[in-house]
Amino acid sequence: MNGNGAVNFFYLNRDNRWLDFHWVGLELDKDGTLRLESLPLLEGDLPQGLEELPAPAGPAGIAVGPDGAIYFSDPAGHRVLRVDRCDQSLAPVPCLGGEGERPAQFREPRGLLFHPLRRTLFVADSGNHRIQIFDPDSWQLVGIWGQPDPAGQPRPGSEPGRLNTPWSLAGDSMGNVYVVDSGNRRVQKFDRGGRVVSSFWENMHREAGLSQPSEVAVGVHGDAAEIYVFDRGLRTVFIFDADGHQLRSIRVANLAQPMGLAVGKHGLYIGDNTRRLLLKYKRALSFPEDRWFVGEAHRYEGPVAALALDGGGGLLVHTGTGRIPIRLALRGAYARKGLLWARQPVCNKSTHLEQWHRLEASLAPLSSGAHFHLFVHTAQNAADTPDSPAITGSFADPRWSQPPLPADVTEGLIPGAPQDYAWTGAEFSSEGLASPVLSQIRIDFDHQTYLQYLPAIYQEDAGARHFLARFLTLFESLFDDVETRIDDLARLFDPEAAPAAFLAWLAGWLALDVREEWDEAQKRQAIATAFAMYARRGTAEGLRMAVRRFVGVDIHIEEPILQMAWWSLPPDEGASALDAQNGVLGFTTMLAPVEAQGAVVGSTAVLDHSHLIRQEEFGAPLFEDTAHQFSVQLYRGPSYSEQKRNEVQALLIREKPAHTTYHLCIVEPHMRVGFQARIGVDSIVAGPPPATTLGQVPSFGPALVLGGEPAGQIGGLSQVGRTTRLGIGTVEG
Repeated sequence: MNGNGAVNFFYLNRDNRWLDFHWVGLELDKDGTLRLESLPLLEGDLPQGLEELPAPAGPAGIAVGPDGAIYFSDPAGHRVLRVDRCDQSLAPVPCLGGEGERPAQFREPRGLLFHPLRRTLFVADSGNHRIQIFDPDSWQLVGIWGQPDPAGQPRPGSEPGRLNTPWSLAGDSMGNVYVVDSGNRRVQKFDRGGRVVSSFWENMHREAGLSQPSEVAVGVHGDAAEIYVFDRGLRTVFIFDADGHQLRSIRVANLAQPMGLAVGKHGLYIGDNTRRLLLKYKRALSFPEDRWFVGEAHRYEGPVAALALDGGGGLLVHTGTGRIPIRLALRGAYARKGLLWARQPVCNKSTHLEQWHRLEASLAPLSSGAHFHLFVHTAQNAADTPDSPAITGSFADPRWSQPPLPADVTEGLIPGAPQDYAWTGAEFSSEGLASPVLSQIRIDFDHQTYLQYLPAIYQEDAGARHFLARFLTLFESLFDDVETRIDDLARLFDPEAAPAAFLAWLAGWLALDVREEWDEAQKRQAIATAFAMYARRGTAEGLRMAVRRFVGVDIHIEEPILQMAWWSLPPDEGASALDAQNGVLGFTTMLAPVEAQGAVVGSTAVLDHSHLIRQEEFGAPLFEDTAHQFSVQLYRGPSYSEQKRNEVQALLIREKPAHTTYHLCIVEPHMRVGFQARIGVDSIVAGPPPATTLGQVPSFGPALVLGGEPAGQIGGLSQVGRTTRLGIGTVEG
């Protein structure tokens, strides 16, 4: 705020969505930060011999099971292989494979799919023109799709539902399965029960005119499924809805021998077997064609036969052989360049001459190889908009920053004369393994510089005033950290906002003992409630709260004085029920050891053993034995220990009123008449006591019980057939 208390700055990242900005080559994270678009990264070294492998003759399949195991097809070996999630061991799937036409046999299996609802593995048995479905628990064949001829021979067919060399499989969350029917040059959709949906291909063929579809994948946009189909003849990725209507398309003409397709949240991935690279493209069409391409996966050079996401932030690459698929981190590397620019200016109509003052970017510390560059343009007319960086791929318009701010500088004064409108922008760049991370941009105006503290003579000349105000701003940065700390001083006294390092200091102001073993949330809670606890200190509730907080156990407190009351015998038989109940001799009454009025001369006064009391103290001697005393009951449970007992005892001594005395009672699983004998209130019904060996001291009470069956007792344990047993043997005597 300025000297008048008015807001004199704008935060340009609104709602953590950068609503007033365009960007290209950048990704928006959940926390509202912008960074360069991510690229896959091979973590580690390439497997030996990978560069010698030939390009795959056709696509293969790869799928991740619900247990995390990886399944991939080996077309040349006519089998499906499995990689264990735990030990990464590789082995063929049992009971499946072997070249042939019989059920569970394959001929060049290619696409794989784990059905999300049926929990079964689908295998595109390409050479047999069918899809075989297996239960992954028993590997029993549970279905065949593709409608073989009545004779049972797996032959190709072109009717809806029939297949001719199926290549690629994909499934959506509703259980629908999409099949690239390569021989028929079409994509068919089957519902969860295996029934073909003919209208899907009819809509797709009519609207897109596919030439040679080879790969299919499913993405999600909002709550709707998007079907991605790569046509290698047209070098285009077509995107359809679940009914086959075209949504958009992405031209990838630079791919010569493409294979493999996977769709993730931030983009789609395609293999290029001519250049032996893995490429990433955008999913949205917000920019011209040359902006769809994001970049190449880092450190991977090799063949690509199939791609799949593993659900854990990784991208699996099938090399077309029986080797274990290679895993790349989806977001391990970054694009080389990204641009951010305002779609409309911010406006300041203030009357202060020094309008736009400073531009500041909230940027995470730059890693090695990452760079950031701020740009700004000011004008008196809102129509004086600089050229969009998306046109040239850079801030080439000379109106952006004259002179420009230095690279990697996150704040600076806005150059030029005072203007009403300001546009901001930023360029991100990287060597590939790091990215700038931008969370906010702030622009200040109407800034009250240190010039206001100088004599008025320094403000008489307009030119000198403008220069001196800027010059003094250099010194403000020297004191900015100190001023910020002073402004934030109140935060140190707030238990919810104070830094963790200041919590012990803040607790000291309240004379609060903060335990080292407490976590941060417990410390903040203790400090926040300390003042309220002091108001209850010395009371029964205060003792219970203190023991719960500092020791972590619950106690029960009884005060005998609360059970004491006056009583008198009912005057006659017509007394009320309450009077009769409170005066039952021998039940609700007891004889007092002293007189209510203290010593009575000639009656209860004893020499050197009596004292007189005043009238207002009448009855006090009756309560002297129970006043200022209380009993604390601590239950012996799983959390009980001698250390806990000692801590409770020390805390009671510290927190109780000085004039009181207490008795700490450990409540054990025994019933004691007169003290602990109310079922459901202060007693615990336990089972029979455990057997005690000779020389062992019983842990609970003085009872000593020997092991074995109890001896029979005449009249007590002598019911024939129930509490007695017949012995075997003879009795001599």
